[in-house]
Amino acid sequence: MSEQREWKVGDTTLRFEPPDLVWVHTRGHATLEDAIRMLAIYRELGEQQPLFIVADLSQATKLDPEGGRYLSEHARSEWIQGCIYIGARLLHRAISKGIALAAHLSGRADESALTRVHFVSSEAQARDLIPQLRAKRLGKAA
Repeated sequence: MSEQREWKVGDTTLRFEPPDLVWVHTRGHATLEDAIRMLAIYRELGEQQPLFIVADLSQATKLDPEGGRYLSEHARSEWIQGCIYIGARLLHRAISKGIALAAHLSGRADESALTRVHFVSSEAQARDLIPQLRAKRLGKAA
């Protein structure tokens, strides 16, 4: 898939940036229905090529507990090479790590799922981290 695409899901905008990035900008609340729709997008793209998801949470308020549970139960580690969260508050960080931990403990992801979650404070830091993660994925030194 080589073309940029964009989706609007509730208070969230998702943008696919070839070759393997999904930029997620949440500007408020995310519901269970939003989580279901977002996961369908991750599945569609991730089955073609593993993704890096970069989520700007600086203006996010919360994710419904049911939405977090849905993501932890249905996300597949083979779709996602890594997640970078921009501006995540402590609650967002706990939920993000909790989703990865739940996937690992349930057997849907190996232990590396816990090390594929990263937190930065700006888009510039995220963009700097992406080549390092790609290189690591390919087994090269960054």
